[in-house]
Amino acid sequence: MLDELPPLAHVDAQSVDEAVHWLGHYGPRAKLLAGGTDLLGLMKDRVSGPQMPLPDVLINIKRVPELGRIAEAADGGLRIGAAVTLADLEDDPRVRARYPILGEAARSVATAQIRAVGTVGGNLCQRPWCWYFRHPRFECFKRGGRQCFAIPGNNRTYFSVVNLGICVMAHPSDLAPALLALGARLGVAGPQGAREIPIDAFFQGPRSVSETALAPDEVLTWVDVPAAPSGARGAFLKHRIRDTYDFALAEVAVWRASADDVRVALGGIAPFPFRAAEAEAQVRGRRLTDAVIEAAATAVVARARPLTMNGYKVDVTRALVQRALAGLAD
Repeated sequence: MLDELPPLAHVDAQSVDEAVHWLGHYGPRAKLLAGGTDLLGLMKDRVSGPQMPLPDVLINIKRVPELGRIAEAADGGLRIGAAVTLADLEDDPRVRARYPILGEAARSVATAQIRAVGTVGGNLCQRPWCWYFRHPRFECFKRGGRQCFAIPGNNRTYFSVVNLGICVMAHPSDLAPALLALGARLGVAGPQGAREIPIDAFFQGPRSVSETALAPDEVLTWVDVPAAPSGARGAFLKHRIRDTYDFALAEVAVWRASADDVRVALGGIAPFPFRAAEAEAQVRGRRLTDAVIEAAATAVVARARPLTMNGYKVDVTRALVQRALAGLAD
């Protein structure tokens, strides 16, 4: 691995429109910079490929005022700027009071030092923590090769057990399961104007090189979290090798807006975070008895097809779902 950044240019964007302009102007040579905790490491290690060239221009969006704010939304929810730091998200009193699972997810990311600079948008868009993807000597599928080296290789930790495809990395975002459970929507700005994306549609399948629905010339601008109904409760659980500075082996976010609206979202076990529709069907409209919770947890992993070294993640995921739902039982 290398320690120095390649030569680059730096542009300070003062507005979202300016950031979009510079992305269009420089094309694939440019990348957005906010916290940079993932991007700069990728650049130092020269992680690149035909569809992900190494950037030589960084467009700084930290100076765009609205991207760094958490504001009240018209429906009583919150609009969270994409450049809000994870530390500010976890410490915001509105987040802690209304959406504790989101604050807990932010608090679970890495270390306090990284949370002080890492951002909401960066956490949602961070790249895989597969060592084959990040090592310069492996030309994996995402880097223009024809295979995933993790399938026959060391796939013990940050790899999938469900929704397998040509790439078996497990998506690393900790915020994503919580935002999926909360029903968030994402704002995107590009040359054609602004658009909204339900977070369910933001993450792409194993064949996507970038992992998200963002076009190369688009900017993720905000995350809208809808108002929390009275009496809503949630739980967020993350299992990892170490209690700090580590990515999820499996994680679950559960949000019970009402007896008929219970959402279960999972991360760390598939190429993209996802809602567990089978588990939600088991608990919808029912009391959370031991039998119902057991059925939901079993349904979550019914389609699991673990790799050669990560079968333990099936049991871990089942246990996390059981614990999270049991914590919400009446």
